[in-house]
Amino acid sequence: MLTSLDLLVIVFLVLGALTVLALSLMLLIKNKTARKVFFFIVSVLSLYICSIGLRIGISGMFVAQIIVGILTVLMTVGAFVLERVSKGNEKMFLFARVLATAALVLGFLNAIF
Repeated sequence: MLTSLDLLVIVFLVLGALTVLALSLMLLIKNKTARKVFFFIVSVLSLYICSIGLRIGISGMFVAQIIVGILTVLMTVGAFVLERVSKGNEKMFLFARVLATAALVLGFLNAIF
């Protein structure tokens, strides 16, 4: 029988695997349409993981974790806005992807630690 801590570890392992898979596909695929699709997947996954970190921070009143959670949400929203504004400019889209990657990794680390 699995305990709740075992289930929590399994969920974080699945989220970690999804994070690595989505990031590698977003950064390595050459097709522009697939790149945008994986960018949106990374953005949604980043927002979800940031919300997990925020819930943990708010429930325990960890101020540093709340601040990092808010900053990662702002980074994700900024990456999404930058992607919408880029209109085919590859350098801006690359910066948006790097920003989304940083937000996802930082949010995941915030949720774990």
